[in-house]
Amino acid sequence: MEDRLGDRVRKTRERYGMAAAELARRVDISRNQLYMIESNKTPDPGALTVVAIAEVLGVSTDFLLTGKRPTRRSKLEEDDKSPAKRPRPRKTAPVG
Repeated sequence: MEDRLGDRVRKTRERYGMAAAELARRVDISRNQLYMIESNKTPDPGALTVVAIAEVLGVSTDFLLTGKRPTRRSKLEEDDKSPAKRPRPRKTAPVG
C-alpha cells in the first residue's frame, strides 16, 4: 500500500521521537486536526499547514506530498542552466 501524506507525517514525526501534541503545538494547529491529517481523514490540510509541518520536521514539502526525496541535479541539467559563453572574437585577415 502506498504511503499518503498523513502516513509520511506520522512516520517522520515518530522517527524524530516527537509527540503528536508537540508537533501540533509547534505548527499551531489543534491536536485533533493533526490526528485527522495523520489518519488521512483530511483530504486537503492546506498548503500553509503542510509547509509548517515540513519546516518543523526538517523535511521538504516534496517529500511529504510525494514521498520522494529531492535528488541532486545531474551535470547535464547544471550545464543547461549555466550562462552562455561569449564567442571568441575572430582574428581579422591581414591587410595589405
